[in-house]
Amino acid sequence: MTKPDFGFDRAISPVTRDQFFTDYFEKKHLVVKRGQPDYYSHLLSFGQIDHVVTTMGLYAPEITVTKSDAHGHDTDHDSAPARTSTDADTNTGGDHGASQIQPADYTYESGYIDPVRVAQLFADGATVILSGLHERLPQLGQFCRALESVMSCRVQTNIYMTPTQSQGFNPHYDSHDVLVLQVEGTKEWRIYDTPLELPMASQGFTPDAVPIGAETDRFTLEPGDMCYIPRGLAHDAVATDQTSLHITTGLMVRTWADLMAEAVGVMAHKDPVFRRALPPGHAGPGFDPAPHEQTFRDLMTRLTETAPFEALLGGFKQDFISNRVPRVEGQLAQVARLGEMTVDSIVGARPDLVYDIAVMGAEDGKDPVISVLCYGSEISLPSHAETALRFALSTPSFRVGDMAGDLDDAGKLVLARRLLREGLLMLH
Repeated sequence: MTKPDFGFDRAISPVTRDQFFTDYFEKKHLVVKRGQPDYYSHLLSFGQIDHVVTTMGLYAPEITVTKSDAHGHDTDHDSAPARTSTDADTNTGGDHGASQIQPADYTYESGYIDPVRVAQLFADGATVILSGLHERLPQLGQFCRALESVMSCRVQTNIYMTPTQSQGFNPHYDSHDVLVLQVEGTKEWRIYDTPLELPMASQGFTPDAVPIGAETDRFTLEPGDMCYIPRGLAHDAVATDQTSLHITTGLMVRTWADLMAEAVGVMAHKDPVFRRALPPGHAGPGFDPAPHEQTFRDLMTRLTETAPFEALLGGFKQDFISNRVPRVEGQLAQVARLGEMTVDSIVGARPDLVYDIAVMGAEDGKDPVISVLCYGSEISLPSHAETALRFALSTPSFRVGDMAGDLDDAGKLVLARRLLREGLLMLH
């Protein structure tokens, strides 16, 4: 049986990748109606959520339970990740006129979830939110990795299970882009204005201070449907007469502002001009900043002319790759099969690898080596293996003996076995 495609292209189909980035990304929302109820069933189901909640020993804040108040406003943000110890700043929540069930209402003193109590609260109309489930379910982890390989940013999931007749919450915007995949049931979404274009994480939604504008669109997501909502676009969601299960996928992008801030830090370490003190007394009464403005402008020019753009962007790349933990389902079985590999074996790169290849040592007279950075580890190989290596890491299926490059069969077999041991290659 062929494994289902977990990739970005399937998630947004029939919209193409080029169409998405040209017409929608960071610009406007996208709604895809498919009429294919099982389209995302390979990613999640109510049955799997039941299994996770009741048997996997979750702890707060992996689960958040919320319930609408007397006015019918749900506390959860369907496109805002629930607050966790690692993603606290991604929560755009707050008090929006709704009362929140406290963790003590569904956890033990140890912090572990009481699944019986969670089920009771859900039956009584509460919404159950599971954050970070991609760290527990391999198919969701694979889906996130597939999106990461396209977006070059961290991707996370939050799962929302909303009971029948549960009311919606107040309109808000999020400080990250999201793809919403409707898995089961239905949910109505309403779109408003963009109060703040492309907000940063530090510019979270403030209900009393942000006008959301008039409603501009309304649609109902059915099983198999999808919508993309760029950060800053105000929206809300209202449960229908069907219990709803959807996956919210957060795209935690890095911005040009992040790169510029890094540039200032790098230049300050290299150039003492950036490290000079601000004018003494600049915080005192009567200080005139005008004579010092040119210094600031000169530093901006110096930054523009000398900041190492390629090195800065390369640093972001290295940081991103280094923090992608392995997603290597079946690796124990793969390593156990190493002894059966021959030049006639069919192998292939693991899907959606996030890696970098660099030539090291050539500039200082040493014999060059090829360095592969992946899964936070660095692998060194002789330079004459470069062509075969690039072929192996970019080809989903091939015969070991057909590996491109100048290696003989024995060398190809050694390379294939090394890459399999490192979790980069799979034996089919």
